Amino acid sequence: MVKERNEKSALWKALVLTLVMFFIGMSLGFFIEYLRGNSIKEDYVDLEFELLDSNLRYSFYQIMGEDFCDIAIEDNLRFSDRIYEEGKKIDVYEKFNRLGDRLLEEKKRYALLKTEFWLNSILLKDKCGADYDILIYFYLDNPGSSDVEQKQKVQSNILGKLKEKYGSDLMLIPLPVDLELSVIGAFVKLHDIDEFPTVLINDAIKLEGLHSLEEIEKLI
Repeated sequence: MVKERNEKSALWKALVLTLVMFFIGMSLGFFIEYLRGNSIKEDYVDLEFELLDSNLRYSFYQIMGEDFCDIAIEDNLRFSDRIYEEGKKIDVYEKFNRLGDRLLEEKKRYALLKTEFWLNSILLKDKCGADYDILIYFYLDNPGSSDVEQKQKVQSNILGKLKEKYGSDLMLIPLPVDLELSVIGAFVKLHDIDEFPTVLINDAIKLEGLHSLEEIEKLI
């Protein structure tokens, strides 16, 4: 009887310990997600400030003299690196579903940030003779077919390797065309783009469909 009572006591203790560990794990999980959510929010608040700052810089770039070109180009290059790294973060967040219901909203906001950066880059390249290439990658956020999705993955990997190779000498700006953003839609119509993925090099050379690293490299 004593042995039976000890066994029941041990079972109850094990059950209680299991429940305690379960609730601790659940609480820790919610806490980590809360921290991640705040971290994501802070990241995009920072990006919004960057966008406001970028808008002011764009106005300044239009009236500045050539003496400020080196400073402006260096500042814009730093923004390029920052926005590229933020893009890689969004890919990770999407892969592990860290943004939840905010995913579409954040994608739109991020796409607008990249568009603003594109305009700044074009202005500096024309006004200051900046020595870098601007490569825009138009793609479908929702491909709709496995064939297009596979092509976009391959093309994205190729462009990522180019960016790693050329660093700040290459402005790589991926833009989704199906997020109902009128400004991006206008660019697509302007360049008569109807196939995805499409790569636009220096606002002049259009490469529709899938292209190799070597082929793109010859054109930049």
